Amino acid sequence: MNHLTALRRRTLGATRRVGSTPFRPLRTLLWAAAVLLSFWALTRGALLIQHADRLVAGELPALMWTSLRVDLVSLGWTLSLPVLMLPLAALGARGAVAWTRLSRVWWAILGVTLLILELATPSFLAEYQARPNHLALDYLRDLPEVMPMLWNGFRLPLLLGTATLLIGAVLGGRWALRARVPTAAPGIRWRLLLIWPLLAVATAFLIRGSLDHRPANPALFTRWSDGLINELVLNSGYRFGYAVYALKHERSADAVYGGRGEAAVRDFLAMDPRFADAPATAPTRHRLIATMPRATPLNLIIVVLESQGADFSARLNGQGFTPQLDRWASRGWWFERLYATGTRSARGLEAIVAGFPPSPAPAILKREGAQSGFATLASVLAARGYDSQFIYGGGSHFDNMRGFFLGNGFDSVIDRDDYVDPRHTGSWGVSDEDLFDRALAETATLHARRQPFFKLVFTSSNHTPFDFPPDRLPPDAARPGTLEGAVRYADFALGQFLDTAAHQPWFDSTLIMVVADHDVRVYGEDVIPLRRFQIPGLLIGGGITPRTVHSLASQIDLAPTLLSVMGIDAEVPFPGRDLTRSLPEFGNANGPAPRAILQFEDRHGWLEDESLDVIRPGGTTERWQVDAHQRLSPTPLSDLAHRRIQGSARLGDWLYRQGAYAP
Repeated sequence: MNHLTALRRRTLGATRRVGSTPFRPLRTLLWAAAVLLSFWALTRGALLIQHADRLVAGELPALMWTSLRVDLVSLGWTLSLPVLMLPLAALGARGAVAWTRLSRVWWAILGVTLLILELATPSFLAEYQARPNHLALDYLRDLPEVMPMLWNGFRLPLLLGTATLLIGAVLGGRWALRARVPTAAPGIRWRLLLIWPLLAVATAFLIRGSLDHRPANPALFTRWSDGLINELVLNSGYRFGYAVYALKHERSADAVYGGRGEAAVRDFLAMDPRFADAPATAPTRHRLIATMPRATPLNLIIVVLESQGADFSARLNGQGFTPQLDRWASRGWWFERLYATGTRSARGLEAIVAGFPPSPAPAILKREGAQSGFATLASVLAARGYDSQFIYGGGSHFDNMRGFFLGNGFDSVIDRDDYVDPRHTGSWGVSDEDLFDRALAETATLHARRQPFFKLVFTSSNHTPFDFPPDRLPPDAARPGTLEGAVRYADFALGQFLDTAAHQPWFDSTLIMVVADHDVRVYGEDVIPLRRFQIPGLLIGGGITPRTVHSLASQIDLAPTLLSVMGIDAEVPFPGRDLTRSLPEFGNANGPAPRAILQFEDRHGWLEDESLDVIRPGGTTERWQVDAHQRLSPTPLSDLAHRRIQGSARLGDWLYRQGAYAP
């Protein structure tokens, strides 16, 4: 008898544990909401303390209010599945147990994911001045390639994340399965069913985060000119989740900027007389006539320097870490005001090799529609019998470089697996010295066969974790593992290459373009940190006369300029300018105003000598006055400038989607 009584009591206890009262699930939802909001508040608070020097006095209340709005949107997503399943909890005790277990599984998975993202955030902020975003997705997609870099440069966060994943999986699984199935099942809980529609509407409102015609997105919470503060306002779960959503939709320019779409692009193109006779299906196609005609066109080598900003060069008022590049600057065309189009290698490569303008959409190296039939320098030169080769020290599948290049005019690719007994192999591949030695050997072979060639050589030593051969720099130079050491080593290897190339029989018949893909870390307090976009550019060889180019120039101008100097006429879709036809340094006093085009996250910029025009997500445009020290102050924007920036921001993505960039 006592045994039966005890059994009934245990059964009744189990029934109560899963929520025999209709409001037990509501208490569970409130408990989850309180835990999540407290978690985001604590992690953000720690980051704010870490970066307190970037806070502006009096802005803390607005920052906290905006942060709460972000967290409520995130809370709506985390509660969405349990709220959607809530009617299950109203269908008796067994239904309540099922709801409890499913909800706990959902929260356990989310909790582990959110914790890992927040653990990764301090390192991500230090590297990119951003929370984990689409860059983190890029790394996850290429995890085998970046794992050595993560292990060498971010070992502690990696170990913490792995431990969190394993411990969270075990504890979360046990917690999710703790609720026991009762032997008795109470009836339907009608009050809970009546409350459910109200909860569903409230959750949907939290997710939408706004009463405007468009739901909330990160741009809605961008309130400060300092990009780091705008990142701290968010939480990493929201930032990463939005990156996943944006990747699914390819971050199209129209989705980011809204507005007139194709009409804005065609209005922009109508401002350029070069495109007056272009066909509607290829609106940027035009005839490029070389300004330096040659009986035998020159060969071409482009050396792309990984993460080499202007701040490293003494010739560009920097720290003086690149004495070899600075020494060579007086022997060719030295570009004092050349600007990268973006902040990633894939963005720089698309601009340099394909002359392709930037947009908020992914770089075309990664987009399915650009894997063949897409115009590049290699595709133009292929029609003239050139052998085009991409030479890299790392894994060429990273950022889909191999697929894009081989599908668009390049004849071969050399990467990490093609080096025999390299002197040094680091996280990102063989050393820059190994890379340049291979480039010299390949070039000598083609020259001996009298084969015209184009070589794209991409360095990798100056990349986190800054791994390069020991004992190659003077004893007083920075050590491996440091940014300064990596920059100095990359410059040392480049100097050796240029010195050797100058004594080769092919030097006078070959142009060598040395240019960076982007700066090492692009961030700052301005709407677009201009100094962080400035990069070195040097053109030597081919018998050109040394000069300093003081005017503004963009990476997208290099492809048409190089073809022109090589002595090649061609029909091209490149929207960039032939600098020898547009800049005053080459006798074009009446040419268009020199400009550079910049993409910083979702902000697109058009930079001229004294002004920076910017378009933000949603289509808002603004103009900033630029002084001699690249400091910004707001100023009115004309209608012409408004229409120009609207079209420029959409051009690249529109050309891609229309298939209008064929060779």
